[in-house]
Amino acid sequence: MRDASVQAASITPSASPMRRWLMSLGLNAVIAAVYAALGIGAMMSIVPPDAAAPVYPAAGLAAAAVLRWGARVLPGIVIGSLAVNLLPEMRSTSTLPGFVLIALAAGLQAWVGVWLARRWVGPVPRLTEPREVLRFYGAVAGLACLVGPTVGVTVLSVSGSVPAGAEMSHWLSWWLGDAIAVMLVTPLALSLFGLPRSHWAPRRLSVALPMMLACGLLIAASYYVALNEEARRRHAFDLEAEADLDVLSNALQRPLTALEANHSLLTVAPMISRAAFERAHAERLLGSESVYALGWSVRVPAAKRDAFERAARLDGYPSYHLHERQRPGDLQVDPKDDVLAIRLIVPFNRNQNALGVNVRAIPQGRAAQDLAIATGLPYAAEGFPLSQDVGARAVGVVIYRAVYEDGAPPEAARGTPSDDAKPRLRGLAFATLRPEALLYESMPPQSTHLDFCLLDRTPQTRQVLLAGDDRCLTLPTDVPARQQAVSFAGRQWQLVVYAPKGLPMQTGHAALAFALAGLVCTSLLGVLLLVVTGRAARVAELVEERTQRLRESEERFRNIVEHAPIGVVFTDLNAKPQTVNPYFSQLVGYSEEELRHRSILKLTHPDDRAEDSRLGSALIRGELERYSRIKRYISKQGRLITVRVWVSMLRDAEGDPFRLVGVVEDIGEQLRLEELERLHETAEAAHRAKNEFLSRMSHELRTPLNAMLGFSQLLEADREPAISARQRGWVQHIQQSGWHLLEMINDALDMSRLEADDIRVDLSPQALAPILSDSLAMVETQRQRRKVEVHLEMEEGLPDVMTDATRLRQIVTNLVSNAIKYNREGGQVWLRAQRTPLGNVALSVTDTGPGLTEAQRAQLFQPFNRLGRESGGIEGTGLGLVITKRLVERLEGQLEVVSAPGQGSSFRFELRPAPDVVTSAKGPARSEPAPGAHQA
Repeated sequence: MRDASVQAASITPSASPMRRWLMSLGLNAVIAAVYAALGIGAMMSIVPPDAAAPVYPAAGLAAAAVLRWGARVLPGIVIGSLAVNLLPEMRSTSTLPGFVLIALAAGLQAWVGVWLARRWVGPVPRLTEPREVLRFYGAVAGLACLVGPTVGVTVLSVSGSVPAGAEMSHWLSWWLGDAIAVMLVTPLALSLFGLPRSHWAPRRLSVALPMMLACGLLIAASYYVALNEEARRRHAFDLEAEADLDVLSNALQRPLTALEANHSLLTVAPMISRAAFERAHAERLLGSESVYALGWSVRVPAAKRDAFERAARLDGYPSYHLHERQRPGDLQVDPKDDVLAIRLIVPFNRNQNALGVNVRAIPQGRAAQDLAIATGLPYAAEGFPLSQDVGARAVGVVIYRAVYEDGAPPEAARGTPSDDAKPRLRGLAFATLRPEALLYESMPPQSTHLDFCLLDRTPQTRQVLLAGDDRCLTLPTDVPARQQAVSFAGRQWQLVVYAPKGLPMQTGHAALAFALAGLVCTSLLGVLLLVVTGRAARVAELVEERTQRLRESEERFRNIVEHAPIGVVFTDLNAKPQTVNPYFSQLVGYSEEELRHRSILKLTHPDDRAEDSRLGSALIRGELERYSRIKRYISKQGRLITVRVWVSMLRDAEGDPFRLVGVVEDIGEQLRLEELERLHETAEAAHRAKNEFLSRMSHELRTPLNAMLGFSQLLEADREPAISARQRGWVQHIQQSGWHLLEMINDALDMSRLEADDIRVDLSPQALAPILSDSLAMVETQRQRRKVEVHLEMEEGLPDVMTDATRLRQIVTNLVSNAIKYNREGGQVWLRAQRTPLGNVALSVTDTGPGLTEAQRAQLFQPFNRLGRESGGIEGTGLGLVITKRLVERLEGQLEVVSAPGQGSSFRFELRPAPDVVTSAKGPARSEPAPGAHQA
């Protein structure tokens, strides 16, 4: 096989530097032109929203060119790729730096593919064997083709050409297009100009023609599948958009229904009180944005304004007053004119700013009010900022319907508000909606990829956009959209549902599945064609390769036997060694020459020789195929070696016994490890038995002890007849000893559970104050008996902490109890809770006791160690602090001790603050959605 230097010499004839430079320039120009032509043809087959061609033949040409001429053709590949990206159809998708990055990635991809192929297949890949072809395809199509898609999709994603969430599908389509092209076009191009020519030239018809045909058919079929896929996505969008339009259109009817209910209520009870009005509409407005407000605007003559305000204040609106909004554009109202003042409105909390507003001063609503008064029908105002909104930019729509005196029919009120019919008007029932919030609430949750907008197409409307994004006013033609006209209370609205990021991807991507099938088929076709056409040229080489492989195999076997960490011995039928490997010689301490003059039985321990002789004889007689046993050798130095041996019989061509082969493994270390494992298991069993004993002992002792304590308390409380003072002292001693014993049992049981990892903690947000108060209450009797003052110091504004309330209460109680128990009589204890610089909450218990020496601190957390105070009058088990420390660690803290003789002790640990959770009696406040946004 020719090496790379021979190939380079053959393709670079002797010439002057200028001539070589001109030849290289011409070669790059040809490569750039062909690459650009192939790339432009492939880009024409792209069907949006795809960003990659189903087959990109230019990638295969680039790999073949670099394989033939080396890195000097990379400029031509980069220029050709840049020319493809500068197509008018591609210019809007990225910027010039992005185009340059994609072009550089195309050249890098070709170079990496060839570099990998030469490393995996050889300097001059011939592509004749299945393994060789698969490795070539794996290097150039599998790995190298990852470069272009990765860089390209990243650039297009940054520029916005690939929608968010679709990067993976576009990346996979790009990679499949390049990989299929490499499998088809690279062998085709090599058959035209690949080296060596004697190998590739005869394969032009047998390889190039089928590959060219397959490439053309695959491109055409991929284009057809992509068109069908686009039609399927368009159909799916139309169905979903129509369904969403129906849902949103129906949602717009809910405010009209609520207005009818409000109108009916006010027609029957125009003087309804605030409480009755709110009760009547409580369920209709509960937790919904369908109707933002329902209300009652009452006609108030100028002479009755003061009386009207007093009546409203007595009805539950203590600060009620009539007023105009005084916003830019509002109308100036004659003080002598009647006003239409908002008398009732629900829900009150979010609409209280509108209470008392004269709606006749609102220019956007006046025309709708006049029509509603004149016709008795509901009329909607055009969109405007609502009176109840202060500082908000949301658009609201108010629908009015007139309520007349004595239930007069609409015909009696026809005319303008200045006509004689005007005094018959009682007021206007109204319903308010925010189209943005209403539609957002009603949008189906599964339509996260769709957006909506609502436009007011009524002539002479100033506020056209009622809900959605400003781009709805001039929606681009390439954005898929569906629209529906809606007649709403005298206004002509238009609902639009569109896909801002293009047609959504569908499950079961047919084009992608087809591309994967094409990848498999082209790989099989390429392997078949290349293997069949190159088989004859490799027959002679295979013979040489197999011979060399056999020699290498024999050498590998010899190396394994000589270097394996196991003994191999070949002996004659009398157990005399003929061949041994170095490991066996090292194991027994004899050289190979020394072993040839002594029998294996002489190396064997005398107690094991008889069994070796018996098994060897049975092996020779044919009674055994092989045997394995554990035996002992005696080395040359007299050391006893325990081994496991496997002995087999080798027979000659006639089947007669020829010689014995033994494999010897030193198992001394293994036996020692097994013994250590048995000892470990024994220790574990003893530990489990101890824990089980402690658990059962605690249970068995607790039952009679509870009875003793219970009966002693009954005896003390019995007054018929009452026991003597002397006997009561004895009973108290019984109770004190019983409680002490019960405490010891509980400590032993907790210790046992901790060691068995049987105590679980549930970390959740907890308030500190109740836990600390409970803990202090539990030690109050002990504190009074010891006459110790306990101070609780809590920093203001401490957050809740992540802890287990039961275990934290146990920890604090143990620490405060110890601080009281080991304190001087009349001493002091401080329980402090404060924030740390890192934001944690630190808890500390400090006492004025005798303190601890350095030696005592070192033994402080040893079970059952009371630091030399066993003989004192203070009761204890020596387990309290051990349990406390381990519980603190379960709460993700660390118990720290600061103490010195005569200066008291301080125990401290930290807890993590709970995450901030916004809660209220009515749930979290709902923020207004961003215009045009929809979230599932």
